[in-house]
Amino acid sequence: MEYNEYEEHTLPELWDLLEKGEERLKELLAAPVNYYIPGDSMTYMSAMSQCWGIEGAKEEIRELEAEISRRCRSDKEE
Repeated sequence: MEYNEYEEHTLPELWDLLEKGEERLKELLAAPVNYYIPGDSMTYMSAMSQCWGIEGAKEEIRELEAEISRRCRSDKEE
């Protein structure tokens, strides 16, 4: 069985987490872009950290949406 980090959350809690995740993504996308200057490791890490943060927020939103969808489908089947 695959680990589900959202298993202990109620559906309303999942909706709240989804809303917070979407707000976080909006903030990350609205932040000034960190540009990479070739050869400068500090700007590389800054730019990549920004990209990883955005991708991480998107992944969390996808996981939350999948869990909400799964629960809503199972409620309809019952």
